[in-house]
Amino acid sequence: MPRKSASVRREEILAATVEEIESTGLRTLRVADVAARLGLSPSLVIYHFVTKEALVAAAFAHAGENDLYRARRLAAARKSARERLSDVVRWYMPTGSTRSWKIWIDGWSAGLFDDGVRSTFAALDREWKTILAGLIVAGFEAEEFRCSETGEPVAETADATAAEVAEGSATRILAYLDGLAVQLIFNPESVSPATLADWVDAFVASELD
Repeated sequence: MPRKSASVRREEILAATVEEIESTGLRTLRVADVAARLGLSPSLVIYHFVTKEALVAAAFAHAGENDLYRARRLAAARKSARERLSDVVRWYMPTGSTRSWKIWIDGWSAGLFDDGVRSTFAALDREWKTILAGLIVAGFEAEEFRCSETGEPVAETADATAAEVAEGSATRILAYLDGLAVQLIFNPESVSPATLADWVDAFVASELD
């Protein structure tokens, strides 16, 4: 059997690390357990990532990029800006992503004390904001969204540029979704998926219409 390339092996280790975080959480994560999932020696995992901290940061980046890949494809679809924004928001929602929100909440906590994890999450957050803001600007240009205090299209106001307004809206939308995720993880009986979707639709509408 041919030996796997270093890039393939790294991808396998990152995927196994994400699975281990989902299963047991960061608090009890051990390099040995990640290695055991793949039938490898812990020293081989360390060879690729040097430290456990670097492995964890890379694993979050790996998981986040997988979600972002799907979001970018949704954003590039041949639909109206409003429809594409709705699709991306649905994907990001606590009930929409294929990746468990437990690992993101776990990662946010780790980022309070680990500069590498915090930097990884900051980069992922910027990417999500870029996607949403781009769709919002497209909606302004097509006059699908208004999003100004006067109710006029942003292009007709002088208060701020469309990009600045869009970035502010994207930030608030993501913050709202992140807060809902925390609520659902700790209080899963508090809201049904249908009610959650209605809340999100109403919030996005309040930002952009």
